[in-house]
Amino acid sequence: MDSEAHRAATRLAYDRLAPVWDETDDNLWNEALERTMVRRLLPAELTGMSVLDAGCAAGAHAEWLAAHGAQVTALDLSSAMVRAAQARLGAGALLVGDLDAGLPFVDEVFDGVLCSLVLHYLADMAPALREFRRVLRPGGWLLLTLDHPANFEDRRDDYFATRLITDTWMKKGVAVEQTFWRRPLEATVDDLAAAGFLLERIGETQPDEEARRRFPEEAAMIEGSPTFIGYLAVPAARRTPPG
Repeated sequence: MDSEAHRAATRLAYDRLAPVWDETDDNLWNEALERTMVRRLLPAELTGMSVLDAGCAAGAHAEWLAAHGAQVTALDLSSAMVRAAQARLGAGALLVGDLDAGLPFVDEVFDGVLCSLVLHYLADMAPALREFRRVLRPGGWLLLTLDHPANFEDRRDDYFATRLITDTWMKKGVAVEQTFWRRPLEATVDDLAAAGFLLERIGETQPDEEARRRFPEEAAMIEGSPTFIGYLAVPAARRTPPG
């Protein structure tokens, strides 16, 4: 599948899921694992920060950021997801956009960028990471989350290979096939460094007591195994050419 066809398939899958997303979103994976990790890695004080939610889906992260004082701009490939986020958020800047095609913003306009479970849909993450670096102000931050590279269905798989993975999702009777790339940790860190970022922290998901209480059977199935990984990075100082 070429990149254009892959983007179209990804967009269609999320368009189909958008009508049922809010009804199925409060689950172990999204709410109890990934979002708990994100909130642990985000700055403690968000009031007044201008934050880009790059790949906002139905707006759960954007809603939480706004409730904690951030000025949020949200963007997603799926127009149906953007409409769902607009219904959830009410006011706010929400855009349909393709991270493979660059960002429609001037340089150094955001204090932070959150990109939650999105860049694994891109065959090459480097251009999007360079765009995030471009739109961040000095002293800003990027929080990137992905599927954990050590989360294998088959332990015989090659951890060090960048591999195309296909998974079938079922949400409230809507079945979609999602295809994404799984990369080793080193590859992601190298891409961050090449885009001009310094890695500050890494987060890994595991069920906490609240997750075990709310989702006991599912949490028991993944106990001791990572599901998602978060990379908190900050812009490196821009180098001044010699002379």
